[in-house]
Amino acid sequence: MAIIEVVRGDGSHAPRRWSVRFGWLAGIWAASTAAFFVAASLLHLLVPR
Repeated sequence: MAIIEVVRGDGSHAPRRWSVRFGWLAGIWAASTAAFFVAASLLHLLVPR
């Protein structure tokens, strides 16, 4: 996975451009937000009223 390559070590191999770093931040934030909504939707469907 690409994220493992980015965060490995002491950060000396991290991308230098802020746009790449911001892109990773936005991508991880979007993925975690989507996962939260998927889990909440599944829980909403499984729990009876």
